[in-house]
Amino acid sequence: MKILLKRIELITIVGLLLMATSCSDEFFDINNDPNNPTTAALSQLLTNSQVAIAGATGLSTTGLSSHLSVFMHQTVRRGDPDRYGTLGNSFMINACWQQFYDIALQDLEVLIDNAENVADSEVPNLEYAGIGKLMKAYAFSIMVDVWGDLPYSEALQLNEFQNPHFDDDSEIYPQLLALIDDGIANIEASTSSEPLKPGADDLIYGGSNSKWIKFGKTLKLRMLNQIRMVSNVDDQIKALIAEGDLISSSGDDFELMYGTSVSPDNRHNGFVTDYANQTKTYYISPWFWDIMKGNNSDIFSGISDPRVPYYFHKQLVPGEAPQNPSERLDADGFLTIHFGSNGPNQAQAQDVSQTVLGIYPVGGWYDDGQGATVTASTGTGAAPERMLAYYTILYLQAELALDGVIDGDAREFLAEAIQASFEKVNEVVAGTGTTQSVPTIDQDAIDNYMNAVLEQYDAGNDDRKLEIILTEKWIAGFGNAIDAYNDYRRRGYPVIFDPNNDTGPYALITSSPTPFLVSLPWRAEDLNLNQNAPAQKNATTDRVFWDPN
Repeated sequence: MKILLKRIELITIVGLLLMATSCSDEFFDINNDPNNPTTAALSQLLTNSQVAIAGATGLSTTGLSSHLSVFMHQTVRRGDPDRYGTLGNSFMINACWQQFYDIALQDLEVLIDNAENVADSEVPNLEYAGIGKLMKAYAFSIMVDVWGDLPYSEALQLNEFQNPHFDDDSEIYPQLLALIDDGIANIEASTSSEPLKPGADDLIYGGSNSKWIKFGKTLKLRMLNQIRMVSNVDDQIKALIAEGDLISSSGDDFELMYGTSVSPDNRHNGFVTDYANQTKTYYISPWFWDIMKGNNSDIFSGISDPRVPYYFHKQLVPGEAPQNPSERLDADGFLTIHFGSNGPNQAQAQDVSQTVLGIYPVGGWYDDGQGATVTASTGTGAAPERMLAYYTILYLQAELALDGVIDGDAREFLAEAIQASFEKVNEVVAGTGTTQSVPTIDQDAIDNYMNAVLEQYDAGNDDRKLEIILTEKWIAGFGNAIDAYNDYRRRGYPVIFDPNNDTGPYALITSSPTPFLVSLPWRAEDLNLNQNAPAQKNATTDRVFWDPN
């Protein structure tokens, strides 16, 4: 955890250091001090904000998915997220809130202001302004989705509002939708005469205007789908679909690609946590494992998912003894612990025995069945933080078609989404630069799996079909659990393990004294220091405005 804190500090320090240097044409102007510029470079602000947003959403102890993946029973962890025990003073809440407000959004606010507000004789940098607005809308939309009410209208204006009020979440969303439109308009109005153009400093799209516009429209579609259970936005959704200018391939994915560098460390946060560090953080949820292995009697029973060896790496070979007595050890070497366990072995170290995150989510090690204790040199850490992927949009359209909001066959959208999900696994593996000989998932394996899933889909009623769509989306999103957390609260799917009521092998030694958190608690420090902040919420009952349950 200390290493991850240092990484957050490093992002801030690097940003400040970069802001303290300049390559301006006016370097030798005796009326300007090149070592103390009055404004930060747009390129540095953009890069810093993108890194911070990826870190704040992803699978690291400082990211939202570190806890939400536990809530959604993809992983298991000890500490705050176990038994839904996340509090306002939890490390993740503090670190994530800081990355959003103090780093990413503060940088974006300066970027937008500096890009738009130039001297009368100068040309504004509309591309930078537009990208900044789209990223600001994305960041705030994620924060509203998980926290609800937030400082928005008075946030990021420290000179005017040192104690910003918390805006009602239902009033923030329309402003974000308008901000997206404004950002797209800026990009579309940009010209070749602008003095500065994003390029390599744009770690997500490399300065591609067309991809940023696609992202903006797709983000808008995602947000409209988010609120449609409580607001009639069907016509707006249909209009966006009709335009067709949405993310249309994995090449358009809104993601930040991590690399292999150790110093400075730009490897995937989840890789650093579970491979580079000696003490492991994440166990694999037995609920998630059994669904993918075809062991759950309710859904996908008997269907073994070909993505399993890409998602998870077993450090044990069949029959090998674990480091310590275990709670769950299968004959094939899969070892994990239970959510909310009261068992005698729940706290014993299994660092060299437990099944860990694989090559797909974090650039780790492909499971070739040979076992291997993972280290910093096992895998590369080169993997993307997938924040809004093409396959996500296909699952979203399958849901919309099933509900009759848009034209098209929901089954066809689902099939396309499953295909895209598998292709993304192959794409990520190819980009890791692994030294392993890793096979691709061949089309026959994909077809066999898809046909088995579609057979269950065809046999179900509309409610069952929705469950299958959102369960497949949950599986595909492994590594970033925000959409799954939203889907579960919006629609009730995927079905997740209930530690207090479920029976069977998962519930033998588990319990949860805290109900599921329907939103995250606010950062306690902000509530203590902000004179206009509300009292801490009850996160088990205080729902986000779009949650109809």
